[in-house]
Amino acid sequence: MERKRVAIIGAGVSGLAAIKACLEEGLEPTCFEQSEEIGGLWHYTDDGGQQHGASMYKSLISNVSREMSCFSDFPFNTDTPPYPPHSQFHHYLQQYCNRFDLRKFIRFKTQVVKVQQAEGFVEGEWNVHTVGTEPCQHVFHAIMVCSGVHHRPHMSLFAGLKTFQGTVTHSRSYRTPDRFQGKTVLVIGAGNSAGDIAAEVGLTASKVYLSLRDGVWILPRLTHGARPLDLSVSRALLHAPDFVSRNYIKMLSRTHINQANYGLHRTKDPYTHGFMVNDEIPYRLASGKVVAKPDITEFTPAGARFADGSCIDADEVIFATGYDVSFPFLDSDILPSSLQDQELYKLVFPVRMKKHTLAVIGQIRNRGGASPVVELQARWAAQVFQGITQLPDQDMMLGYFRRDRQYRDARFGPNKLPVVDLRYTDDIARDIGVKPSFWRLVLWDPSLAFHTYFGPAFPVHYRLMGRHSWSGAAAYAKTALIKTYSATCTNRVQTRHKVNSLMTVLLVCLMVAVLAVIVMKS
Repeated sequence: MERKRVAIIGAGVSGLAAIKACLEEGLEPTCFEQSEEIGGLWHYTDDGGQQHGASMYKSLISNVSREMSCFSDFPFNTDTPPYPPHSQFHHYLQQYCNRFDLRKFIRFKTQVVKVQQAEGFVEGEWNVHTVGTEPCQHVFHAIMVCSGVHHRPHMSLFAGLKTFQGTVTHSRSYRTPDRFQGKTVLVIGAGNSAGDIAAEVGLTASKVYLSLRDGVWILPRLTHGARPLDLSVSRALLHAPDFVSRNYIKMLSRTHINQANYGLHRTKDPYTHGFMVNDEIPYRLASGKVVAKPDITEFTPAGARFADGSCIDADEVIFATGYDVSFPFLDSDILPSSLQDQELYKLVFPVRMKKHTLAVIGQIRNRGGASPVVELQARWAAQVFQGITQLPDQDMMLGYFRRDRQYRDARFGPNKLPVVDLRYTDDIARDIGVKPSFWRLVLWDPSLAFHTYFGPAFPVHYRLMGRHSWSGAAAYAKTALIKTYSATCTNRVQTRHKVNSLMTVLLVCLMVAVLAVIVMKS
């Protein structure tokens, strides 16, 4: 029987996960990558040589700790620090690619220019047109769109911008702060890139102004005892009232920096409207190297005027205002570029297609690492393509989509990239039978049950059971927290922290009553 052929567009984090997922389910993947290397966003070049979508700046360090950003069955090397620089993360992706022999399925320097439904679309097949050494047309049974969300740099429109006589760039072109020596720089944005760039440029520039439309909540990477912030995410906290996590985020931010003292006051809620993760900005603000400013009302030939009536002169303006999603190779009736026009079941499958042979992987903004999320999406899509997992009928999917859209619009605002968290990944994991079962774990290994539900929600938990489980998952899940510091514990011999089995059983039993309702629902 002929193996189903799957076209994968992009060899970044999503694309690599998609190749492996297809191989696990007996599909035949072909990945088209327009650059000469894997990694997508994580492939750094001094000149941003890919010229497609986002690019990496030289100093970038991951905002997600290593154990929360790895694939579920491939941990980082022990010499990787808790927060890997971009070079080490890219090296990790190369190791992943080599370990599972993925590179031979990738066609480098090949751009997908058009994806069309085959004539009649009876079996859900697709014609894929590519440009590489020469134009080609291919036929595939299914498509995984893994081209990411960093497509077109978004430049906000401000009155008078065209009259500004200085230099205007987007954060996409930023690499190092060298060229800003002695200059006055205006950075626009409230995301992680805006904070990183403002903090770094503040070391060399004469002055940096950071324009924030509505203030910002700033969180540190590390909490008490230099513990990575994201290690506080656990399943036991999933059903805690929203005000608990909301107030926890506010407390962390206010402990990190007093917003009122530095012009950062934000009226919007951090739990629903996002935050910046940055360790350096408080020091730049305290030293006056970076000055927070409100929203811009207009540009002048020499600089900008702000909502509080103040004006500045500036030599350079950097827009760190994100990207617009774009799928130029797909007709808009198949997958619109406008987020508001898309109808994706659980953010992956277009609802109204006759045959569900197209999946969108990674069009999300995760509160944590992207790798675990896109990996689950790819595993789900591969199972659907192979007929292992069935999707609901169109009416059910459309109903789910509308309820989910209403919830997201109310919580995060319309026209924003969907925000996902542990609830989302556990939902996908449930659909493919790999969500860890509390009761099964209690009977099998009480210590593992305790770690899985009350410890950090590590990606390895999705390899404990179900299809393509990993034999080393249980042992790794128990030690992942300790391994977070394997590269930094150089002055002492590491010892494995053993949990007394009887004590673990008692602790688990104490929580059974609280978890009973949760587990019954799952």
